Amino acid sequence: MNSSSNPKLPLCLEMRRRRQALNLLQADVAERLHVSPECITLWEGGLRRMELAKLPRIAAVLKMDARELCTKALAEFYPNVYEAIFGASTQLHQKSA
Repeated sequence: MNSSSNPKLPLCLEMRRRRQALNLLQADVAERLHVSPECITLWEGGLRRMELAKLPRIAAVLKMDARELCTKALAEFYPNVYEAIFGASTQLHQKSA
């Protein structure tokens, strides 16, 4: 896809910025994902996690790389699972360094 993930930017802000860069309203994204606009507001505000199963569709709507989006979400939402799969020395996991 067109966009590359920024490892230092939280997923919720990256999604908001990408939506805005594409000139999409939250309602537009919500309609394409079959969720409520309030759901998008909560995701972008970091107040609710999206289901991991929705990430490939979110990536398609926001024209983001699905693998990068899924990896970033896994690192943020489930750091222990991320570390078990990818190890502690990967780039996403070093964002605090």
